[in-house]
Amino acid sequence: MTANRCVGVHGSPCRSGRKSSRKHYNHYHQRGRAIESMASRLLERKGYSVIRSVRYTKGVHLVAWCDWAPPLFVQVRRHKKLVKKPGEIAVFWPGEVATLRAIPRWDSMSVQLWIYAGRTFGWQYFEIFPSAVMEVDSVVA
Repeated sequence: MTANRCVGVHGSPCRSGRKSSRKHYNHYHQRGRAIESMASRLLERKGYSVIRSVRYTKGVHLVAWCDWAPPLFVQVRRHKKLVKKPGEIAVFWPGEVATLRAIPRWDSMSVQLWIYAGRTFGWQYFEIFPSAVMEVDSVVA
């Protein structure tokens, strides 16, 4: 006599009707990596050398440098619509802003949060200071 056995993702047993969230994690993780790649290419076209972080974190996703400007630390995020005021950044992403504010600064280096609002709105760039958030107009402040 064989028992009916439910087999879940990768052959593991099912857990009482719970569905795996791994599929959703991978989907959002890939979307995040896609905008990191877009941001990296944008910086490289401006003449920067860019290093991507090894794994997805709340911290810095990209570190960029060139001969004529101080280093740039960038975190990228996706949002469905434009951020209207810099104050909204801390409301939408409080943990990320706190992490970026805690980064020590030297030699006028720049810590930025880049928001990609889709093809319609494009990129928005925000400089994160220890005590404030300011929108900047171009790729590099």
